[in-house]
Amino acid sequence: MLTFLAAANIAYGDVAPDPLDSGLSPSVLTHRVGMASEEVNIFLGEERVAINAKFMLVNLSEKDAVLEVGFPTDHRDEVLSLKVFVGGEPASFREESERLYYPGSIDENGIKVNWVLWKMTFPGRSETELRVNYKVRPRRNEDFLFTPYRELIERITIGQSGGSPASDHISKLRSGMTTFSTGYLLVTGAGWYGNIGEALINVFYEGKGPGVIRRFSPEENYSFLPDRLQWKFFSLDPSFNVELEFNPSFTVEEELSIVRWALASDESNQDLKNLHDYLESLSDKMKER
Repeated sequence: MLTFLAAANIAYGDVAPDPLDSGLSPSVLTHRVGMASEEVNIFLGEERVAINAKFMLVNLSEKDAVLEVGFPTDHRDEVLSLKVFVGGEPASFREESERLYYPGSIDENGIKVNWVLWKMTFPGRSETELRVNYKVRPRRNEDFLFTPYRELIERITIGQSGGSPASDHISKLRSGMTTFSTGYLLVTGAGWYGNIGEALINVFYEGKGPGVIRRFSPEENYSFLPDRLQWKFFSLDPSFNVELEFNPSFTVEEELSIVRWALASDESNQDLKNLHDYLESLSDKMKER
């Protein structure tokens, strides 16, 4: 699965078979090559998000299958340090663009998609290991790019009492309100034969750990471990994508502490209470096991 969400500067995600023939969400299969398992490690950063992904692909046919494999790299994103390894050996790749047209789309010129592509041979009744490493730039959420979380922080000054002792705490919260968004496309994995046997997706942030995360999707099959956010899926139908928003300024617990100090001085600030409730709900999810 090599594709990250374009709208959020997605870190790209699952590899897809014959993408130029079948598009982002293929529905017609001409092969019996399935994805037995995948492990995706996402390392969050303000300047770059690094992705290391390993896929085990299995050919269920008796005969060998030759497919062009690739993943989309939206034209607005800069993919750096891309490396592809097939069976442990470096593989060469090429880049190609296409336009996809969907009924009812408001873009009459179609959607431009850039692909990174390479040829693979899958021996009959055998597994083949594919590894892909690369880096992308996350979307910086500032100015007028308001997410639900950032909007909560933006509003806390509206309900602030004049000359409130909470001003210093609110200023501290607002100074750290810039967040970053990224994600990982799973839907491109739909082109493989059958469901994905097992999928493991790990999200890391060096230093502060997963406490910097402010929004994550999907909110199922996940667990927050001391050093990561982790999803585990079995017999996965890849009909959705992973989405992430993170705030490197504070962990959730650090931000909650500041909000509680502010509320102690400004109990009537409903917007501050709303931010508190949002963070407390997120903190509870992080404590679930």
